[in-house]
Amino acid sequence: ICLGAVGAAEIVGYEMTVHPRLLAAVVTVMLATFGAQAQMAVIGDVQSSSDAEDFDALRLRTGLLFDVTSPFHYAGVAVQTTHYVQSGWHRDARAILAVWRKQDRETLAGTVGEVGLVRVAERTRLIGDATWSLRPAPHTGIELLAAGDLVETQRALDQATAYTLLGISAEQQLTERLTVIGLTGYQRFTDGNARVHLRGRLIWLLVPEQGITAQLRVRRFDTRQLDVGDAYFNPERYQEWQVALAMRKRYAGWLLSGTLAAGREDVDGVRQTTKLAELRAEGTIAGDVRVSLRASYNRSAGFAAADGYWYRAFGVSVIVPF
Repeated sequence: ICLGAVGAAEIVGYEMTVHPRLLAAVVTVMLATFGAQAQMAVIGDVQSSSDAEDFDALRLRTGLLFDVTSPFHYAGVAVQTTHYVQSGWHRDARAILAVWRKQDRETLAGTVGEVGLVRVAERTRLIGDATWSLRPAPHTGIELLAAGDLVETQRALDQATAYTLLGISAEQQLTERLTVIGLTGYQRFTDGNARVHLRGRLIWLLVPEQGITAQLRVRRFDTRQLDVGDAYFNPERYQEWQVALAMRKRYAGWLLSGTLAAGREDVDGVRQTTKLAELRAEGTIAGDVRVSLRASYNRSAGFAAADGYWYRAFGVSVIVPF
Protein backbone atom coordinates (compact mmCIF):
# COMPACT_ATOMS: atom_id res chain seq x y z
CA ILE A 1 0.00 0.00 0.00
CA CYS A 2 1.34 3.37 -0.94
CA LEU A 3 0.97 5.99 1.74
CA GLY A 4 3.26 8.58 0.18
CA ALA A 5 2.48 12.15 -0.81
CA VAL A 6 -0.12 12.75 -3.49
CA GLY A 7 1.41 13.63 -6.81
CA ALA A 8 3.61 11.80 -9.30
CA ALA A 9 4.13 8.45 -7.60
CA GLU A 10 5.58 5.10 -8.54
CA ILE A 11 3.74 2.20 -6.90
CA VAL A 12 4.87 -1.43 -7.25
CA GLY A 13 6.37 -0.73 -10.64
CA TYR A 14 3.42 1.18 -12.10
CA GLU A 15 3.79 4.91 -12.63
CA MET A 16 0.85 7.17 -11.80
CA THR A 17 1.21 10.77 -12.96
CA VAL A 18 -1.13 13.66 -12.26
CA HIS A 19 -0.47 17.16 -13.58
CA PRO A 20 1.13 19.00 -10.61
CA ARG A 21 -0.72 22.27 -11.24
CA LEU A 22 -4.10 20.53 -11.24
CA LEU A 23 -3.26 18.61 -8.09
CA ALA A 24 -1.95 21.74 -6.34
CA ALA A 25 -5.12 23.63 -7.22
CA VAL A 26 -7.32 20.87 -5.81
CA VAL A 27 -5.34 20.66 -2.56
CA THR A 28 -5.34 24.46 -2.19
CA VAL A 29 -9.12 24.59 -2.55
CA MET A 30 -9.56 21.80 0.00
CA LEU A 31 -7.28 23.54 2.51
CA ALA A 32 -9.06 26.85 2.03
CA THR A 33 -12.43 25.18 2.50
CA PHE A 34 -11.69 23.12 5.58
CA GLY A 35 -8.80 25.00 7.17
CA ALA A 36 -5.19 24.03 7.63
CA GLN A 37 -5.77 23.21 11.32
CA ALA A 38 -8.45 20.59 10.63
CA GLN A 39 -7.72 16.90 11.30
CA MET A 40 -6.12 15.30 8.25
CA ALA A 41 -5.32 11.75 7.16
CA VAL A 42 -3.43 9.83 4.49
CA ILE A 43 -5.33 7.11 2.63
CA GLY A 44 -4.07 4.07 0.75
CA ASP A 45 -6.00 1.42 -1.15
CA VAL A 46 -5.09 -1.68 -3.14
CA GLN A 47 -7.62 -3.79 -5.06
CA SER A 48 -6.86 -6.82 -7.21
CA SER A 49 -9.31 -8.78 -9.37
CA SER A 50 -9.21 -11.65 -11.87
CA ASP A 51 -11.68 -13.80 -13.78
CA ALA A 52 -12.10 -17.05 -15.68
CA GLU A 53 -10.86 -15.42 -18.91
CA ASP A 54 -7.48 -14.43 -17.37
CA PHE A 55 -8.43 -10.75 -17.27
CA ASP A 56 -6.56 -9.22 -14.33
CA ALA A 57 -6.82 -5.74 -12.84
CA LEU A 58 -4.75 -4.05 -10.13
CA ARG A 59 -5.95 -0.71 -8.76
CA LEU A 60 -3.72 1.43 -6.53
CA ARG A 61 -4.90 4.61 -4.80
CA THR A 62 -3.42 7.17 -2.43
CA GLY A 63 -4.59 10.56 -1.23
CA LEU A 64 -5.29 13.05 1.54
CA LEU A 65 -8.39 13.54 3.65
CA PHE A 66 -9.34 16.89 5.19
CA ASP A 67 -11.77 17.78 7.97
CA VAL A 68 -11.69 14.25 9.44
CA THR A 69 -13.90 14.14 12.51
CA SER A 70 -14.76 10.40 12.37
CA PRO A 71 -14.72 7.47 9.90
CA PHE A 72 -18.16 8.73 8.86
CA HIS A 73 -17.21 12.37 8.26
CA TYR A 74 -14.39 13.52 5.96
CA ALA A 75 -13.54 15.03 2.56
CA GLY A 76 -10.42 14.73 0.46
CA VAL A 77 -8.65 14.14 -2.83
CA ALA A 78 -7.09 10.98 -4.26
CA VAL A 79 -5.17 9.78 -7.28
CA GLN A 80 -5.25 6.24 -8.60
CA THR A 81 -3.99 4.03 -11.38
CA THR A 82 -5.49 0.76 -12.64
CA HIS A 83 -3.37 -1.72 -14.60
CA TYR A 84 -5.23 -4.23 -16.79
CA VAL A 85 -3.61 -7.37 -18.26
CA GLN A 86 -4.91 -10.19 -20.47
CA SER A 87 -2.92 -12.60 -22.67
CA GLY A 88 -0.08 -10.22 -23.51
CA TRP A 89 -2.36 -7.16 -23.81
CA HIS A 90 -2.22 -4.44 -21.17
CA ARG A 91 -3.73 -1.02 -20.56
CA ASP A 92 -3.44 1.63 -17.82
CA ALA A 93 -6.13 4.03 -16.59
CA ARG A 94 -5.14 6.96 -14.36
CA ALA A 95 -7.59 9.09 -12.40
CA ILE A 96 -7.94 11.95 -9.93
CA LEU A 97 -10.97 12.07 -7.63
CA ALA A 98 -12.63 14.06 -4.87
CA VAL A 99 -13.91 11.85 -2.04
CA TRP A 100 -16.28 12.61 0.82
CA ARG A 101 -18.43 11.07 3.50
CA LYS A 102 -20.92 12.72 5.84
CA GLN A 103 -23.20 10.15 7.44
CA ASP A 104 -24.91 9.54 10.75
CA ARG A 105 -22.99 6.79 12.55
CA GLU A 106 -26.13 4.92 13.65
CA THR A 107 -28.51 5.23 10.68
CA LEU A 108 -25.99 5.97 7.87
CA ALA A 109 -28.28 8.77 6.68
CA GLY A 110 -26.33 11.34 4.67
CA THR A 111 -24.00 11.25 1.69
CA VAL A 112 -20.95 9.22 0.71
CA GLY A 113 -19.17 9.18 -2.60
CA GLU A 114 -16.37 10.03 -4.96
CA VAL A 115 -16.23 11.77 -8.33
CA GLY A 116 -13.41 12.46 -10.74
CA LEU A 117 -11.83 12.05 -14.17
CA VAL A 118 -10.07 9.03 -15.62
CA ARG A 119 -7.76 8.91 -18.64
CA VAL A 120 -7.66 5.77 -20.80
CA ALA A 121 -6.96 5.11 -24.49
CA GLU A 122 -6.25 8.84 -25.00
CA ARG A 123 -9.75 9.79 -23.79
CA THR A 124 -11.04 11.31 -20.56
CA ARG A 125 -14.17 9.96 -18.87
CA LEU A 126 -16.16 11.03 -15.82
CA ILE A 127 -16.23 8.40 -13.08
CA GLY A 128 -17.68 8.25 -9.59
CA ASP A 129 -20.01 6.60 -7.14
CA ALA A 130 -22.33 8.53 -4.80
CA THR A 131 -25.22 7.68 -2.49
CA TRP A 132 -27.59 10.02 -0.68
CA SER A 133 -29.43 8.17 2.10
CA LEU A 134 -32.60 9.47 3.76
CA ARG A 135 -34.50 8.16 6.79
CA PRO A 136 -37.95 9.82 6.59
CA ALA A 137 -39.28 7.42 9.26
CA PRO A 138 -37.64 5.05 11.78
CA HIS A 139 -38.45 1.98 9.64
CA THR A 140 -38.21 3.55 6.19
CA GLY A 141 -35.14 4.35 4.10
CA ILE A 142 -34.64 5.94 0.68
CA GLU A 143 -31.40 6.11 -1.30
CA LEU A 144 -30.59 8.11 -4.41
CA LEU A 145 -27.74 6.53 -6.39
CA ALA A 146 -25.38 7.78 -9.07
CA ALA A 147 -22.39 5.91 -10.50
CA GLY A 148 -20.07 5.98 -13.47
CA ASP A 149 -17.04 3.94 -14.48
CA LEU A 150 -15.15 2.29 -17.31
CA VAL A 151 -16.42 -0.96 -18.80
CA GLU A 152 -13.61 -3.33 -17.85
CA THR A 153 -13.03 -5.63 -20.80
CA GLN A 154 -10.14 -5.55 -23.25
CA ARG A 155 -12.12 -4.26 -26.23
CA ALA A 156 -14.17 -1.80 -24.15
CA LEU A 157 -11.03 -0.29 -22.59
CA ASP A 158 -9.38 0.08 -26.00
CA GLN A 159 -12.47 2.06 -27.04
CA ALA A 160 -12.67 3.95 -23.70
CA THR A 161 -16.25 2.73 -23.23
CA ALA A 162 -17.82 3.97 -20.00
CA TYR A 163 -21.25 4.05 -18.39
CA THR A 164 -23.38 6.14 -16.05
CA LEU A 165 -26.09 4.78 -13.75
CA LEU A 166 -28.85 6.66 -11.93
CA GLY A 167 -31.16 4.88 -9.51
CA ILE A 168 -33.42 5.05 -6.51
CA SER A 169 -33.79 2.48 -3.75
CA ALA A 170 -36.47 2.17 -1.07
CA GLU A 171 -36.33 0.11 2.14
CA GLN A 172 -39.26 -0.70 4.41
CA GLN A 173 -39.23 -2.71 7.62
CA LEU A 174 -42.56 -4.56 7.59
CA THR A 175 -42.24 -6.33 10.94
CA GLU A 176 -39.61 -6.59 13.65
CA ARG A 177 -37.79 -9.22 11.59
CA LEU A 178 -38.94 -8.72 7.98
CA THR A 179 -37.59 -6.00 5.65
CA VAL A 180 -38.12 -5.46 1.92
CA ILE A 181 -35.87 -3.44 -0.41
CA GLY A 182 -36.53 -2.43 -4.01
CA LEU A 183 -34.35 -0.63 -6.56
CA THR A 184 -34.83 0.72 -10.07
CA GLY A 185 -32.10 2.23 -12.20
CA TYR A 186 -31.24 3.49 -15.66
CA GLN A 187 -27.78 2.81 -17.11
CA ARG A 188 -26.39 4.45 -20.23
CA PHE A 189 -23.16 3.61 -22.06
CA THR A 190 -20.98 5.95 -24.11
CA ASP A 191 -21.53 3.70 -27.17
CA GLY A 192 -25.25 4.55 -27.10
CA ASN A 193 -26.45 1.40 -25.37
CA ALA A 194 -28.86 1.63 -22.40
CA ARG A 195 -30.33 -0.69 -19.78
CA VAL A 196 -33.20 -0.58 -17.30
CA HIS A 197 -32.43 -2.35 -14.00
CA LEU A 198 -34.84 -3.76 -11.42
CA ARG A 199 -33.75 -5.37 -8.16
CA GLY A 200 -35.50 -6.61 -5.05
CA ARG A 201 -34.53 -8.13 -1.73
CA LEU A 202 -36.57 -9.78 1.02
CA ILE A 203 -34.67 -9.97 4.33
CA TRP A 204 -35.63 -12.10 7.36
CA LEU A 205 -33.71 -11.52 10.60
CA LEU A 206 -32.91 -15.12 11.42
CA VAL A 207 -30.67 -14.83 14.52
CA PRO A 208 -30.88 -11.29 15.92
CA GLU A 209 -28.15 -11.79 18.53
CA GLN A 210 -25.59 -12.68 15.83
CA GLY A 211 -26.87 -10.35 13.11
CA ILE A 212 -27.65 -13.28 10.79
CA THR A 213 -30.29 -12.85 8.08
CA ALA A 214 -31.84 -15.07 5.42
CA GLN A 215 -32.47 -13.29 2.13
CA LEU A 216 -34.20 -13.74 -1.20
CA ARG A 217 -32.59 -11.63 -3.93
CA VAL A 218 -33.86 -11.03 -7.47
CA ARG A 219 -32.53 -8.81 -10.24
CA ARG A 220 -33.22 -8.16 -13.89
CA PHE A 221 -32.12 -5.86 -16.68
CA ASP A 222 -33.30 -5.30 -20.25
CA THR A 223 -30.93 -4.01 -22.93
CA ARG A 224 -31.98 -1.46 -25.56
CA GLN A 225 -29.10 -1.99 -28.04
CA LEU A 226 -27.94 -5.54 -28.78
CA ASP A 227 -25.00 -4.83 -31.11
CA VAL A 228 -22.05 -3.50 -29.10
CA GLY A 229 -19.35 -5.10 -31.23
CA ASP A 230 -18.72 -7.87 -28.68
CA ALA A 231 -17.11 -5.26 -26.44
CA TYR A 232 -18.83 -6.54 -23.28
CA PHE A 233 -21.47 -8.94 -21.96
CA ASN A 234 -24.75 -7.65 -23.37
CA PRO A 235 -27.77 -10.01 -23.41
CA GLU A 236 -31.17 -8.71 -24.43
CA ARG A 237 -32.62 -9.83 -21.09
CA TYR A 238 -30.95 -11.00 -17.92
CA GLN A 239 -32.67 -12.39 -14.80
CA GLU A 240 -31.29 -13.89 -11.59
CA TRP A 241 -32.60 -15.06 -8.24
CA GLN A 242 -30.55 -16.12 -5.22
CA VAL A 243 -31.12 -17.27 -1.67
CA ALA A 244 -28.53 -16.03 0.80
CA LEU A 245 -27.32 -16.16 4.37
CA ALA A 246 -25.72 -12.92 5.52
CA MET A 247 -24.09 -11.81 8.76
CA ARG A 248 -23.26 -8.37 10.13
CA LYS A 249 -21.80 -8.14 13.63
CA ARG A 250 -19.56 -5.94 15.77
CA TYR A 251 -16.81 -7.79 17.61
CA ALA A 252 -13.94 -6.30 19.64
CA GLY A 253 -14.31 -2.95 17.93
CA TRP A 254 -14.47 -4.43 14.41
CA LEU A 255 -17.45 -4.56 12.07
CA LEU A 256 -17.59 -7.98 10.42
CA SER A 257 -19.90 -8.91 7.56
CA GLY A 258 -20.25 -11.76 5.11
CA THR A 259 -22.62 -13.34 2.60
CA LEU A 260 -23.06 -16.80 1.09
CA ALA A 261 -25.58 -17.09 -1.75
CA ALA A 262 -26.62 -19.43 -4.55
CA GLY A 263 -29.29 -19.34 -7.20
CA ARG A 264 -30.08 -19.45 -10.92
CA GLU A 265 -29.72 -17.00 -13.77
CA ASP A 266 -31.44 -16.75 -17.16
CA VAL A 267 -29.36 -15.24 -19.97
CA ASP A 268 -31.64 -14.95 -23.02
CA GLY A 269 -33.18 -18.33 -22.22
CA VAL A 270 -29.96 -20.07 -21.15
CA ARG A 271 -30.20 -21.06 -17.48
CA GLN A 272 -27.29 -21.83 -15.18
CA THR A 273 -26.33 -21.87 -11.50
CA THR A 274 -24.86 -18.82 -9.74
CA LYS A 275 -22.85 -18.56 -6.51
CA LEU A 276 -21.62 -15.67 -4.40
CA ALA A 277 -19.32 -15.35 -1.38
CA GLU A 278 -18.34 -12.04 0.25
CA LEU A 279 -16.33 -11.17 3.36
CA ARG A 280 -15.52 -7.77 4.87
CA ALA A 281 -13.85 -6.58 8.07
CA GLU A 282 -13.40 -2.98 9.18
CA GLY A 283 -11.80 -1.67 12.35
CA THR A 284 -8.84 0.14 13.90
CA ILE A 285 -5.28 -0.90 14.67
CA ALA A 286 -2.35 0.90 16.30
CA GLY A 287 -4.61 3.52 17.82
CA ASP A 288 -6.50 5.50 15.20
CA VAL A 289 -5.35 3.74 12.00
CA ARG A 290 -8.50 2.43 10.30
CA VAL A 291 -8.26 -0.70 8.14
CA SER A 292 -10.79 -2.26 5.79
CA LEU A 293 -10.33 -5.75 4.32
CA ARG A 294 -12.61 -7.24 1.67
CA ALA A 295 -12.80 -10.34 -0.52
CA SER A 296 -15.44 -11.67 -2.91
CA TYR A 297 -16.07 -14.53 -5.33
CA ASN A 298 -18.89 -14.37 -7.87
CA ARG A 299 -19.78 -17.22 -10.22
CA SER A 300 -22.29 -15.72 -12.63
CA ALA A 301 -22.45 -14.15 -16.09
CA GLY A 302 -20.82 -10.82 -15.33
CA PHE A 303 -18.53 -10.12 -18.28
CA ALA A 304 -19.09 -13.34 -20.24
CA ALA A 305 -22.05 -15.66 -20.79
CA ALA A 306 -20.08 -18.90 -20.66
CA ASP A 307 -21.15 -21.52 -18.13
CA GLY A 308 -18.73 -21.55 -15.22
CA TYR A 309 -17.60 -17.96 -15.58
CA TRP A 310 -16.26 -16.58 -12.27
CA TYR A 311 -14.89 -13.30 -10.96
CA ARG A 312 -12.95 -12.71 -7.74
CA ALA A 313 -11.62 -9.60 -6.03
CA PHE A 314 -9.50 -8.75 -2.99
CA GLY A 315 -8.88 -5.37 -1.44
CA VAL A 316 -7.41 -3.54 1.54
CA SER A 317 -7.64 0.15 2.45
CA VAL A 318 -6.20 2.22 5.29
CA ILE A 319 -6.79 5.65 6.75
CA VAL A 320 -3.89 7.07 8.81
CA PRO A 321 -4.74 10.33 10.65
CA PHE A 322 -2.11 12.93 11.53
